[in-house]
Amino acid sequence: MQKGRTILIVSLAAVLLFGSCATNRGIMNSVTVSLVNYVNQGILTIAELEQKSLERYASVTGENYTTDQKIHTELKDFIVPTYQRFADGLKAITPEDGDIQRIHAIYIRAADLMCSGFKNKLIGIENNDEAIIIQANANIEKARIENERWRKELEALYEKYGVSETKND
Repeated sequence: MQKGRTILIVSLAAVLLFGSCATNRGIMNSVTVSLVNYVNQGILTIAELEQKSLERYASVTGENYTTDQKIHTELKDFIVPTYQRFADGLKAITPEDGDIQRIHAIYIRAADLMCSGFKNKLIGIENNDEAIIIQANANIEKARIENERWRKELEALYEKYGVSETKND
């Protein structure tokens, strides 16, 4: 099962992307300011919740799989509640610029899919229903793809508006 490792890779990419702050390389305009604020005062304030959830999920899936009970416990006790807090925090971010709103909607869809996947996987394990687990895994994979799409579109906005990343030390 490669999904756990794939989720971890996406998580680590997010850490690399958001382990730094966005800064402007050129002339500041309202969209540039909005983009920098979106990342620094929005996404970075909740990114750790997503990161921790995905790391925890990866720690019990894929090559790290031991038992369904271990996945169930992690989903129930940590992953679902923590990821739900992330998804709620994401929905509380309200970008003003249209381009940022468009990509933010992608991220919200990805978070909703991921949260749904985690919750359904929990239900599937509780009911010993392989069909629910398979659908849950499909939603988790769709979420990963949407998350990657959001990241690429964010990078494109960085380029378009002259925003760069600076590492936090």
